[in-house]
Amino acid sequence: MRINQLWRYPVKSIGGEQLGAATVGTMGIEGDRRIAVHDERDELTWAGAIPGLMRVRAETAGVGVAELILPNGERFRSDAPDAGSRLSTAVQAKVSLVGRQPDWADGALHVLTTTALDTLAAALPDSAVDVSRFRPNLVLSGVPDESGTGYPEHDWIGRRLAVGTMRLRFTQGCERCVMITKETPTVPHDRATLRWVARELGNIMGMYAAVEVPGEIRVGDEARLI
Repeated sequence: MRINQLWRYPVKSIGGEQLGAATVGTMGIEGDRRIAVHDERDELTWAGAIPGLMRVRAETAGVGVAELILPNGERFRSDAPDAGSRLSTAVQAKVSLVGRQPDWADGALHVLTTTALDTLAAALPDSAVDVSRFRPNLVLSGVPDESGTGYPEHDWIGRRLAVGTMRLRFTQGCERCVMITKETPTVPHDRATLRWVARELGNIMGMYAAVEVPGEIRVGDEARLI
């Protein structure tokens, strides 16, 4: 079992960046979801309310700063004076970008397996099943499907995972919402995905984990359940 993909999402509810390596602390990958999108009432909003956010990507540009990439390829920094107005135009809603601090240690990392993604893709041959729909931080490959369900991580609640010196404890399943139906830069809008996950999987796809021992991890690192 190995780390197949690593993802960081500098801006909450906006597409992220694929990493080769990451520093993981007790609140997750360094720089993950450190910026939030607020609506016209200056309240936290999300892609369920503003679907256009899922068509935007963000890459880390510095501590607490992201570079946003719009669907047309235009780029700008989150700390630019006109960042809010440019994002508002792109997503067709009045929004602003605000710094945030993660506050849910038990859900510091979102973990998904290639086994689960492949199983879902086989069940939904007419749907585009892509990692961007589900926004995990860690994607694990080579995972034995001991239960035979096709979703091995769903049996991991309470178990621990070791990657080098890092230790995770799986806390709960990731309950899905309308966000997994939204269009991203790599997949179209698709309601069938959420309908199937809700009906067949009790609305769970992937696992949340707490970071018990921080560490440095890389794509290709061996992972083992302990």
